[in-house]
Order: sequence, then structure tokens, then C-alpha cells
Amino acid sequence: MKRRDARELTFKLTYEMVMTGEFNPDTLDGLASDLPKKAEIDDDSRKYISSAVSGIREHRDELKALITKYARGYEFDRIYKTDLAVLYLACYELLYTDTPRAVIVNEAVELAKSYSDVQSYSFVNGILASVIKGDSE
Repeated sequence: MKRRDARELTFKLTYEMVMTGEFNPDTLDGLASDLPKKAEIDDDSRKYISSAVSGIREHRDELKALITKYARGYEFDRIYKTDLAVLYLACYELLYTDTPRAVIVNEAVELAKSYSDVQSYSFVNGILASVIKGDSE
């Protein structure tokens, strides 16, 4: 499975956590059963998904504070849930993985374009740019 596909599954699991407040391990199995045979979740992808979901859960308060800090003019509870899921995942990857920043931002923007409002990708891009800029200061 390509990392992009694993990231998309992780986004969907993160979205579920944003909506329900918890992670349901059965959801991954359900998502996996809908995949075409050629896109089965391999061990590397399963490790990535598990690590990212665990990391987001573990650092949720820190990630929320970071998103809130850079979402100027937006109350956290009013941010689209799909955008929050994208931002949780991208901020987690920016802070806790060695994935290149450009890849993280590009993938987050693509997820926002695919799953959220027409203008969400620019909102997501702006927050991530602020996170990166704030990180380098």
C-alpha cells in the first residue's frame, strides 16, 4: 500500500476520533475490507497507521493547542471536523515524524481538497505554514 493511501486511512480514523472522541479498532478493519485486493494494508502501512493514531491520541491536547494558536479568528469548536482531522494528522507528522514538511503539507492539502469544503485547503495550508514558521523561530 502506498503511504498516501495509508495516510488517507489514518485521516479517516482521525476523523472518527474527532467526531466520537475515541478510536474504534474495528473501523480500520471495516475500511480495510473496502479496499481493492491490490491495496491491502501491508505491515509497513499498518505500523504507520497504528503509530500515527496512537500519537494523535497521546498528543491530542498539545495538537489542539497548536491548531488553536494558529487558527486566528476561528474558534476551535467552529472549525470543520474534516479540517480538524487533517490538521491533527498533519501537525502530528510535522512534530513527531521525519517525513519531509513539503510532503506533509501537500498531502494535507490534498486531503482537504478531497474531503472538505472548497476553501478548506487554503485554511489548512495557512495553519500548517504558520506551524512550520513558528517551529523554525
